[in-house]
Amino acid sequence: MTGFLVRSPGGKWFEPSEKGYGREADLQQILAEHPQLIPSVTDGAIACREFQSGAGPADLVVVGPEGDVTLVECKLASNRQIRREIVGQMFDYASALWHMEIDIFDRQWQTRTGMALKDSFPGALGIQDVIAENLQSGRFKIVLAVDEINADLKRMVEYLNAMSGPETSVIAVEYTRLFSNDVEILMPRIYGQELAEAKVAANTRARESWTLEQCRDWISINDATNLSRFDLLIAEASKANIPFVGSPVRTKGIPAGGLRIFVNGTVAGSIYLYHYGGRSTSLEVSLTKVPTALHGVEAGLGRMNVFLETLTRIPEFERTSLVLRESGWSKRPNVPLGEIPLGSIPELVAALHQLSI
Repeated sequence: MTGFLVRSPGGKWFEPSEKGYGREADLQQILAEHPQLIPSVTDGAIACREFQSGAGPADLVVVGPEGDVTLVECKLASNRQIRREIVGQMFDYASALWHMEIDIFDRQWQTRTGMALKDSFPGALGIQDVIAENLQSGRFKIVLAVDEINADLKRMVEYLNAMSGPETSVIAVEYTRLFSNDVEILMPRIYGQELAEAKVAANTRARESWTLEQCRDWISINDATNLSRFDLLIAEASKANIPFVGSPVRTKGIPAGGLRIFVNGTVAGSIYLYHYGGRSTSLEVSLTKVPTALHGVEAGLGRMNVFLETLTRIPEFERTSLVLRESGWSKRPNVPLGEIPLGSIPELVAALHQLSI
């Protein structure tokens, strides 16, 4: 039973015939040409077929104009290994994309689509930064595209949504292909979307972040002597295109956030603003991923040394430079904001800017 009837003008109602797919590549091709048929994929999204993930070619990797990433694996009921293969392959591909550097993702994207990401989404400013963030956090939507959903697949979707991380949602879509009087009909039927949406909504609430205004208001009331330093730090960072990113909101937390540092398109760390003891504001220099981001980059080691030497010339950050160098950038030294003269703040931001370009 297809669940609906069709008729020609003046004719009788009848049930269309199921046509099915000759091979999995046929379903893959349809979804590649019409990615809007994939749940939660927005208008303007682009699908890349056979994306080389490092764990084999993923059937489809779909990127939306807002930088969201969806992985799609196509399987037919005629494939006896559908239950084992589709789940194993999808999580294999997802794990390969997790922590993938944005320049590698962009290169693989361009190899398969013929266009770099910035050319694929010319009007989407900052889309590479969003994609990079999603890759680092493993924030993917996984879609199991099949021609028939059975009880076993439903059970697996329920289990995977319950057991996978908060950034990952899993749904199954049955794409039934019907035939009637030389007209083909594609009828999607979704399973697991409510589970996935509930999970995403809960995770979104958990990911609410402090705003810049909230952080400033708190300092103006609780640490007013450092307000001018905070304002200058934010102003200098804005001029250098270094964004302020709020930290996650905790139940009884104090507003916090920091300057997000990108190196070669990758999040390499942050300069966090923390309020110790509920009063005094400090900067935590957390640049633990800088060596990884610059690994293999020509003159990368030179950039790191120039940054450390620049910090050494700022008296309040001389110890910070030494700690970073001796720990291989793995430690996160703190500097009380109140100990930093106003004149040293532009020097700090200029050094961060040189490191991140």
